Amino acid sequence: MGATQEFTSGYGRVLTLAGAAIGLVALVSVTVQDGAGEALRALPLVGLVVVVLWALFWRPGVEVSDGEVVVRNVLSTVHVPWPTYREVVYGWSLVVRTSDGDVTVFAAPRASATARRVRRGRAPLPGAAPLPGAVPPPGRPVRSLQATAESVGAAIEARHDALVAAGHLDGAQRVAVERGVTTTRRVHVVTVGAVAVLAAVSVAVLTGG
Repeated sequence: MGATQEFTSGYGRVLTLAGAAIGLVALVSVTVQDGAGEALRALPLVGLVVVVLWALFWRPGVEVSDGEVVVRNVLSTVHVPWPTYREVVYGWSLVVRTSDGDVTVFAAPRASATARRVRRGRAPLPGAAPLPGAVPPPGRPVRSLQATAESVGAAIEARHDALVAAGHLDGAQRVAVERGVTTTRRVHVVTVGAVAVLAAVSVAVLTGG
């Protein structure tokens, strides 16, 4: 029906890159002043900060496609097939309500009143990506670095409405129950493990003198 829409935070990515750059500068500075040995001792702590920034601000996002909504949060990724979708709720962050419970979208906070007024008054540029509330035509994924509760929620609602209008979700809830279709959650085990290991090594280095 339409291309996949991907929403992430541009501010979060800038913050992550800035943190990584500061960490690199710090390591170079330590190497120049105190030698490679001290830089190696500082490496786990710098790595910990970068991984945490990446997990908090770079990785989170939302994908809206004809088959499902994928919510990547800090600690887990949740797949929401359309037959399990119920509605979206706009709070401090976007909440996707499903037949299996609520899914809070970490990457889609509520926009400020000022930001909403600015977006409403801004005319679309020639060749710009489709508005969040419109389903893009089939093709390559459409990416947006402006993930807010309003933009992501509008994209989810528009895609659901289009699927319903096309008849693709007729009887979907019944079929989902019969076939056991549910939302699925995958914990980011590698990320959690990396943070735990880097934190432990950092503490050992700092307390070891």
